[in-house]
Amino acid sequence: MQNVKQINYSMKKYFRHSILLLLTAYFFGCGKPGPTELVNDIPNDEAPLQIEVLAKNPDDALYKGAYDSTGLLNQMPQAETFLFISKNVVSEKFLSIEYNVAQVLFFDRDKPFHLPDGKDFGFLMKRVIPPKINSVRTKEVNHSIQHGRGPSVKDTVLGPKYMLSRTGNFGDSLFLTYNTQVKFEFRKEMMSPPIEFTVKMPEQIIGKVTVTQNSNGEKILLLEWNKGTNDSVEIIIGGKIKNEKTATAFFKLHVNDNGQVKISPKLMKAIPKDRFDRLVFSFVRKAITRRVEQSLEFFTVIQNTHSIIIDYP
Repeated sequence: MQNVKQINYSMKKYFRHSILLLLTAYFFGCGKPGPTELVNDIPNDEAPLQIEVLAKNPDDALYKGAYDSTGLLNQMPQAETFLFISKNVVSEKFLSIEYNVAQVLFFDRDKPFHLPDGKDFGFLMKRVIPPKINSVRTKEVNHSIQHGRGPSVKDTVLGPKYMLSRTGNFGDSLFLTYNTQVKFEFRKEMMSPPIEFTVKMPEQIIGKVTVTQNSNGEKILLLEWNKGTNDSVEIIIGGKIKNEKTATAFFKLHVNDNGQVKISPKLMKAIPKDRFDRLVFSFVRKAITRRVEQSLEFFTVIQNTHSIIIDYP
């Protein structure tokens, strides 16, 4: 029990502890997984997919080990403040775990950060009075990234960020509910008037991954989810590296929120089976907004996700 309490609940750590967390889900009953099954052939009549390649070099530390089942892959919006709230379910085999996370990042636009190769990455972070989410004060933690390859991999702290996280029955008092309002509160200075606004959690998304075959006997994947009222959803495809605890995000699909999409053998073959033994599919339904409050610009991403981990088919 003590080991469970010491789990690092940040999203990037999740896949390093997936077995332990899923055992926790077994004992505390956190829900049912999205199943994986084998079915017969289906017509290959899908329209071309809009595919965003995430891991242009999977061996780069910015991608290797940075799979984030919430879809937040080193995302640096061009705004002064980034508010990110995500309610998530992760399923593997017959177990599921639910975890919630809220992060607030305040960027110092006067302090850009460049990678060693000279590429623009974003900005350093500001230290502020910790904001509140649903009246719960956030915790200040370091926001760090890894960059480089092989022996040249380095950890760099970009500054503080403010977050709350809860996994199953453990963690902070961050209780998120589908289709409900979440309150944000922040003061620039102790005696300044508060910045207050609410954001709404989207509808729940429940995914399913089915292994099937085309008329040539090649394996394809049928991805299904409950239809919503959004115009579109995102599906992130990643893989767990063999003999390692790290995972890599490869592709992000932008699809209509119509409940179904097929993944062709060609796309699957782009993920080398000799290097990855498990695949991860994250179904994401989100709401993105920009707003200005007391001359402070906020970029907000509020979302629900369902991630399904399967053996490489």
